[in-house]
Amino acid sequence: MSNPTHPLLEPIRIGDINLPNRIIMASMTRARTDNPGFVPNALQAEYYAQRASAGLILTEGTWPSREGVGFINVPGLYTREQADGWRRITDAVHEAGGRIFVQLGHLGSSSHPDLLDGALPLAPSAVNPGLKAFTPTGFKDTVAPKPMELGDIARTVDDYAKAAHLAQVAGFDGVELHGINTYLIPTFLYENLNRRTDDYGGSVENRARIVLELVDALVASWAPGRVGIKLSPGLTGVGQFNAGTETLPTFEYLIGQLSTRHLAYLQL
Repeated sequence: MSNPTHPLLEPIRIGDINLPNRIIMASMTRARTDNPGFVPNALQAEYYAQRASAGLILTEGTWPSREGVGFINVPGLYTREQADGWRRITDAVHEAGGRIFVQLGHLGSSSHPDLLDGALPLAPSAVNPGLKAFTPTGFKDTVAPKPMELGDIARTVDDYAKAAHLAQVAGFDGVELHGINTYLIPTFLYENLNRRTDDYGGSVENRARIVLELVDALVASWAPGRVGIKLSPGLTGVGQFNAGTETLPTFEYLIGQLSTRHLAYLQL
C-alpha cells in the first residue's frame, strides 16, 4: 500500500463526489454519544478526523427520528442541536482533506420500549424479530412491535427527508440509506416479517415500495449523486431475519428499480 501507483490510491468519482482514493471507511458503531439528546461530541470529531485520509468515510448508523432509536449511545440527526454536533465533525474531516457521508438508519422492530419512552417499536407487522436489544439497563429480549399504519409509514419517509436536509445543514457530502442487518428496511423485504396485505406487503413490488419511497425522498431532499444505499439480501440464522423463497425475487426487483434512480452507489 506504500506504492503511490497502487490502484486503491487512485482517485475515483462516485455520484457527484470526487474521492482522492478508493478506500472507503465502513460504518462502525462506536457507542460514544453519551448524552440524552443523541448529540455527537468532541471525541467523535477527533475519531473521524483521524480517519480523513480515507477516500470516503461512512459514519456510524445514525437515527433519522426519535422513534427510530434502537440502542444506547448512538447519535441522531433529527434536531438542529444534533446537526450542530455533526457540523463540528464534518468541519474537522474537511479540514483534514476528507469526505464524509452520514448513514441514516431506523432500527424498527429490533428496538425495545425501554429505548422509546415505553412505546412499542415500529415494524411492518407484529412479528417479534427474536433478538436482544441493547437498553440502558443491559440486553433485553425484543418484543412484538406495533404494525405501522399508513400514517406511520408516511411519517417515517418524511423523517428521512428531513434528516437528509439536516445532513446538508451539518456539512455532510452525502447520505447513505441503511438497509442492512436487522434494521427497519429488511423487515419489509422479508416475507416472514412482512405479513401485510396492503400496498406495502403481499407481493415483490409492494414489499419493495417503502425502500423506493425512502430513496426518492432522500434524492428529492438533496440530489441523486449524493445518495447511496446499502442492502443485505439474506441474514439466515439471525433471529427471524431469514431469507425465504421470495427474498431473491424481491431484491432482484428492488435492485432493478434502484438502478434507475441515478444513485451515488448501491452496496450489497
